[in-house]
Amino acid sequence: MGQIRITGGTHRSRKITVEDQPGLRPTGDRIRETLFNWLGNNLYGQQVLDLYAGSGILAFEAASRSAASVVCIDNNSKTVIQMRKNLQALQFEQVSISQQSAQKFIQNCVDTFDLIFIDPPFDSDEIHTINGIISPLCKTGGFVYREYGVSQAVAPLDDAVWRLSKQKQAGQVRFELWQKR
Repeated sequence: MGQIRITGGTHRSRKITVEDQPGLRPTGDRIRETLFNWLGNNLYGQQVLDLYAGSGILAFEAASRSAASVVCIDNNSKTVIQMRKNLQALQFEQVSISQQSAQKFIQNCVDTFDLIFIDPPFDSDEIHTINGIISPLCKTGGFVYREYGVSQAVAPLDDAVWRLSKQKQAGQVRFELWQKR
């Protein structure tokens, strides 16, 4: 087990415990700081979805920055248990956690979101499937954040629906922010 810290907002510098799981790779501090600088550090009133939540750090960062609601989805029971323990310690009332696959959640979801985090395990091909079905869940003008390994060949989102807002690489990680037209 390890710990990572929330980098901004009301819970800045608070640490969460991260379960040591195969494929679990929490988004690093520098990448999160860059992402939230791109978004603006205040997410007041926004609805956020964290698919493949893992440690939950992106969701907790959004909640710390005043997001109105944050939905965390992950399929791994051990990471969900740890996420719930962290949520209890942080006492974010606007965060909910559900154990299910991202695809199942998307198929059954009727809500739309201002911000969606897509950060599946690098050793999976799920980002390709999710890219094709995520659009109805994002509000017009909303954002999708994608994070993946530099060795992965990931196609851009459909430019008829999405506009690439920002992109960057840090070490072995490529990350992008797309805005829905």
